[in-house]
Amino acid sequence: MKRWIKRIGVGLLALGVIVVLILAQEKEKKLTANTPIIDLLIHDDMALINETELLQHLRSAQLFHDGMLNAELDISAIEQFINELNEIEKAEVYKVIGNDWYIRAEVRRPIARIVPGREDGFYLDSRGKALALTSRFIAHVPVFTGLEQLKTNEILEATLINNDSLITNTILGDIYRISNYVCNDAFYNAQIVQIHFDKEHGFVFIPRVGKHEIIFGRAADREEVERKFKKLTTFYQEVIPYEGWDRYSSINLKFEKQIVAKKK
Repeated sequence: MKRWIKRIGVGLLALGVIVVLILAQEKEKKLTANTPIIDLLIHDDMALINETELLQHLRSAQLFHDGMLNAELDISAIEQFINELNEIEKAEVYKVIGNDWYIRAEVRRPIARIVPGREDGFYLDSRGKALALTSRFIAHVPVFTGLEQLKTNEILEATLINNDSLITNTILGDIYRISNYVCNDAFYNAQIVQIHFDKEHGFVFIPRVGKHEIIFGRAADREEVERKFKKLTTFYQEVIPYEGWDRYSSINLKFEKQIVAKKK
């Protein structure tokens, strides 16, 4: 008998806890949701989007408004919407007990701007994916020109680069490998301002300092890119200090194990 009484007591206690939780949940649904607490991870101060703009996107999509009840807040839909924004790499949205809810998002990092002919062009980000330009912010990254064969709308609609196997033999793969190296090297990130492509020479760098052009050629893989930049670094360290920045008209890195520099 005592066991049965004990079991009944435990069951009533559990039922009471469930009832309290249900009542608390129903009460919470009727609370007014606060404005979300937004935490954006921005790389290299490239704020393609800020907290105010992100919140405005949610308002425009009618996913949030002032006075919205917790019951109306669709966390899953909001998270999906933010992850589909042009400027966002990935986002997490979650709610805690009460009125507060949170948005944590990583902003995409541009590493190159591609200008095909007379078009405004697009960015390539650090994951090798196309990124539409934004009128509010201009990323200070290497600008690639001479690429009339690339059509902005077609590129933005396509899934570009997800892994190395997809970028091995494409012009976008070359751009990705070159710009990824440049943007992760403090010296070359400051030195290389424009990269032009032509069929004869491949990629040709226009430096910030020095009245020469750097004939880089193609960039079939990461090892080739690293090898060519190593040769260029050697030239800058061992020749330029003695000859001066304006002594040469071109520095050609296309040849295996040698540098061909043309004097003015």
